[in-house]
Amino acid sequence: MALLAIGLAAVSHAIIFARLADAHPLVVAAGRTAIAAAVLLPLALHLRPAEWRWAALRRASLAVVAGLFLAVHFGSWIASVSLTSIPHSAVLVCLTPVWIALWRMAATRRRPASGVVFALALTLAGSAMIALDAGGTGQPPSLTGDLLALLGGMAMAGYLLIGQRAQADRSLLGYVALCYAVAGGALLAVCGAFAIPMVGLPAATYGWILALGLISQLIGHSVFNWGLRRFTPGFIALFLLGEPVLSAVLAIVYFAEAPGPGAALGAVVVVTGLALGIVAERRQTAPQER
Repeated sequence: MALLAIGLAAVSHAIIFARLADAHPLVVAAGRTAIAAAVLLPLALHLRPAEWRWAALRRASLAVVAGLFLAVHFGSWIASVSLTSIPHSAVLVCLTPVWIALWRMAATRRRPASGVVFALALTLAGSAMIALDAGGTGQPPSLTGDLLALLGGMAMAGYLLIGQRAQADRSLLGYVALCYAVAGGALLAVCGAFAIPMVGLPAATYGWILALGLISQLIGHSVFNWGLRRFTPGFIALFLLGEPVLSAVLAIVYFAEAPGPGAALGAVVVVTGLALGIVAERRQTAPQER
């Protein structure tokens, strides 16, 4: 449990580091994943050599696709941080459980429990309150930034849905190393294709990108990937609900950027809706786990 708390603190700082890094959002996204991959790949190659043989890599296509979804998640979310307020970006990108629930409804053609439906409606209503609020201090809200944050949450849903299956064939180390490498490589390729400057940036910017890679990515994301192997997804999602709240608190500490009254109330509604949805889902799946 203490390890998950450390992971939560690490990922909650990501939105702060991303705002402080004075670089193109895609450069920041590429840097965080490439740095984590540079640390993990040598370890994975040394400790899990069988997972990097051609036969094993041919079965790792799902991990590659998951890495591409992760690239979209980081690229869109980090872009949103520079366009909208931190409370908006932090809460909207954390709507991942909503998109997962909607995907399952479409894929299985089964209507979820009434408690889940109510929680989804409550969560979407809170999201609308956040998007429509124009108050607060610091970075002003932006519709484009809010939409990018929503896209980031959708991409994370795809990453988790695909990654859940992909992890069945690889160790945790082998999986995160491959995913982070694919995400970093894809983002670096996009930066190169569009001639986005990656060198000659301020030294402080490289420092914040390094912090993103080592703290938020290597520690934070990897801890929650570890947690998914030991706890139910509902429990992990419940734990991650603390991210937008902690990020908003950190925004006040670092930038004196408090949410407006509408966004603050919307954030409470979103967190309440997500918590109710997770509780309802756990109750629904409990009989199957016995």
